[in-house]
Amino acid sequence: MSLDTHIQPLPIRLLNALGELTHQLQIERGYTALYVDSDGEIFSDELRATYQVTDQAIAVLESLIEEASSQQTSSWYKKLGAVPTNKEKLLSHREKIQNGTIEFAPAINAYTYKFIYPTIDVNIEVALYVDGVNPLKVSAYSNFLQWKERAGRERAWGAHGFCSKVFKNREFTARMLTLIEEQSAYKRAFMSLATKRQKEEVEQSLGGYVMEVLESIHTKLKDGTQTEDLEALSPITWFELLTGKIDRMHMAEESLVQSLNPANIKPATTRTPEISPRLESHMPIIHTLPVFSKLSEEDLADLLKHADIRSYDKGKLLFMQGEILSRYYLILEGWVKLYKSTDAGDEAVLQMLSAGDSLMEAAVFLNIPSLVNAQVVQNAKLLSLPAPIIRQSLADNKDLALNMIGGLSMRSQGLIRQIEHSRLKTATERVGWFLLKLGMEQSGGKANAITLPYDKSTIASYLDMTPETFSRTLKRFKNKGFHIQNDKITKPDPKALCSFCDESLSETCIFKDQALCPQTYLT
Repeated sequence: MSLDTHIQPLPIRLLNALGELTHQLQIERGYTALYVDSDGEIFSDELRATYQVTDQAIAVLESLIEEASSQQTSSWYKKLGAVPTNKEKLLSHREKIQNGTIEFAPAINAYTYKFIYPTIDVNIEVALYVDGVNPLKVSAYSNFLQWKERAGRERAWGAHGFCSKVFKNREFTARMLTLIEEQSAYKRAFMSLATKRQKEEVEQSLGGYVMEVLESIHTKLKDGTQTEDLEALSPITWFELLTGKIDRMHMAEESLVQSLNPANIKPATTRTPEISPRLESHMPIIHTLPVFSKLSEEDLADLLKHADIRSYDKGKLLFMQGEILSRYYLILEGWVKLYKSTDAGDEAVLQMLSAGDSLMEAAVFLNIPSLVNAQVVQNAKLLSLPAPIIRQSLADNKDLALNMIGGLSMRSQGLIRQIEHSRLKTATERVGWFLLKLGMEQSGGKANAITLPYDKSTIASYLDMTPETFSRTLKRFKNKGFHIQNDKITKPDPKALCSFCDESLSETCIFKDQALCPQTYLT
């Protein structure tokens, strides 16, 4: 680092210490990957040596936490204190690794979700409290940390691929491609938020031969037809290549921390935040999202400085069960399913979400692992915000907090209603209610045609029935005059589905309070 550590402000020293601890934990995870996969033959000495370096990083952090004791009432201090207390869990985890009593996936995932993610989260929380810091710089820094962490996970899982020769395994390849894609996404987000100086520092660090070789490997992974070339590389060669990249990223990270240093911050003129051009075209739908209602234009613009909007193709896995979410997602277009996988390999669809819905906000607010998987089932466009940013905004903005509470309450009511439908309604009643709801969402109930937004097997799972039962039920509707062709369903009469209405749907029904409304209890 360019500055003497003893003259740096405490928050900056904390950021450096947290970054160093994260980096060492990432190294431990990488060594562990090859150590476990090779049954202790590769990197045994290096792994034990890095234990000592990580412990030294924890000791440095502990001394800084003691120095920061005057900040005990701060939310970041409470989380900060939990990082070194994880040391006992880390020691226990290391013991399982050395004894050979833990398999590859749980060995690696524990580093990711129990030790590294919590440390990164505290890192960002501390950065937000640096006096006079520019929130855009913190958001850029946050995206850079997530980018580096995905590179670290790629190193660990790639080591598994090179050691076990599983490049032809579809699940393994999909995991690797997801990590590569996520790195690209976080890199784009960083570049869109970073200052010119921040960009230059990162670009200078990430050039050269190593990066060219890695780009070639990524291309072969995406191609999927050159597995022999990949398997010819040794696992140690792979490890060293990724380590070269991650070490360079760590150097860039230290420079980014210095860019947050108050001594390097020029006084800023007060001005009303402006909406970024990349968000301007999406503002009409953003204004309609319930979570942003009641926010002033200034508060909304200030929050959206940290936002990213991306398009996702059908089939894209957004996050997995057990993963701590680094971003808060809002759907602008398309459909996303929340589901759990059974031991038998089947799917249980818990929710189908569309425009205006948010994804697992409770997990983001509480900073706990997601209980479900999330996958795009119809091409979607999502707005996302860094999880630490949204948590801090909730603490600072009462209107945003009230909106979030309202959204959670509505989601809770929806889940209760869904349970009621699956347990108390017949198959015909469930399908009828679902089609009525779709028709109201697509045309306000004015059109006779309804388009199924995703495949029938997913609909069946969402309605808690088998695909065969769903098909038989659709035939019953066909026998009553409904025209069914592929994903298009046409009603014989505008009010043909009104008998399946309930209180939740009646609020937006065009026939509500009219004399001809079939549901007399609604009038």
